[in-house]
Amino acid sequence: MTLFDTSSLVYLVFAVALGAIVGLENEYRMQSGTKIYVGLRTCIFLSVLGYIFSLLYLFSNDTIILATAFGVITVIATSIYLEKSFLTRNPGATTYVSTFIIFFSGLLIGLGYYEYAVALSVLTAAISIYKREFLAVIRLVERKELMAAINIMLIALVILPLLPNEFIGPYSFFNPFEFWLIITIIGIVFFLQHVFLRASKYGLLFSAIVGSIITGTATAFSLLKLANGAGKRISAIFYNIMFSTNLPMIVVQAVLFIYLTTLSLQIIYYALPSIIISLLMVLIFLIFGRKNINLFIKKITNPFPIAAILEFATMFFIIFTASRIVTILAPQFLTLTMFVSGIANVAGAVFSLGFLFIHGDITAAYAGLLLGIIISSGLFSKVFVGLIAGPKNLKMRLITYSFIMGSITLLTSLLVYGI
Repeated sequence: MTLFDTSSLVYLVFAVALGAIVGLENEYRMQSGTKIYVGLRTCIFLSVLGYIFSLLYLFSNDTIILATAFGVITVIATSIYLEKSFLTRNPGATTYVSTFIIFFSGLLIGLGYYEYAVALSVLTAAISIYKREFLAVIRLVERKELMAAINIMLIALVILPLLPNEFIGPYSFFNPFEFWLIITIIGIVFFLQHVFLRASKYGLLFSAIVGSIITGTATAFSLLKLANGAGKRISAIFYNIMFSTNLPMIVVQAVLFIYLTTLSLQIIYYALPSIIISLLMVLIFLIFGRKNINLFIKKITNPFPIAAILEFATMFFIIFTASRIVTILAPQFLTLTMFVSGIANVAGAVFSLGFLFIHGDITAAYAGLLLGIIISSGLFSKVFVGLIAGPKNLKMRLITYSFIMGSITLLTSLLVYGI
């Protein structure tokens, strides 16, 4: 590459454009009365300056050039920062940091790291333009929600990578990494459930759907507590149990969780007939109950219920351990084991199924059969919900329709697999 070849001129234009991205955003905010000390021309100058230093480095191949570049931008950024602090009496360092980012964006362009340069410039402009929105959201965040977010980052980004990803113990029944991964996923789901419900109008339909992402059966039991009225309220409870708890069970706990665990579509392909037939039956309840399916319900108050998270993770671990031992010692009972596990907790059974597949214990076709059986057991579980329902009308409807839906899905799975 020579100093005046075509590529150098193109990259120079890129450097100007990246500086202009941030500069134009700053000029826009300046029109609204915000004091800006790094405008359009300054931003372009900083980016082009960084690009010039990259050319000098490429031609000389001397790291002294990079050290000089860092010294020069430090002096420039410090001068701008001191002037801004003196005039505004505001020690904020946003301008100081953005000056470095604009300069290094131009430097990265010259060194060939275009994606990083573009990402830095666009993110800098976005953070600046959305400053008010960020501050408005921060004001709405409660202390317990901030603590929950930090706890999630702690278990996901600090503890999880440190755990060994290997099986230990008799029959290799325990994997510390996979157990903690389950805790991490469940914690994230609980937190998102809290966020979604807080942002919504706390309708019964939305609350039931989000709550059923983790456990449809537990959500169904909680809905029964609302069935103390008559008429329309009981109908709403019935349709929510049949639609709002079964839909997430099929789409999220079965389909999404098996994909996230295995990163493979093979199992979903083999289970597709069972998935489709169960979804069609569930959607029927939305069609017939859409007029009275949504009622007011109070929001959840704990964004990170550690006791509930550990309880679910332990249940998953027990199901997975039992499934693995049965696979080794009595594989002929694995189908029954998965069916019973699905009644206890569909998500736990699906996680166990996924781990059995990725460790080579079962084939994709057999896993597809088991996934269909787990879905059918999740539908059957509402029969037990119906058994404890108070109003007789609600009890009979839950038992009858749940039994029919579970039976049809189970027969579909068995027929497709040839059993």
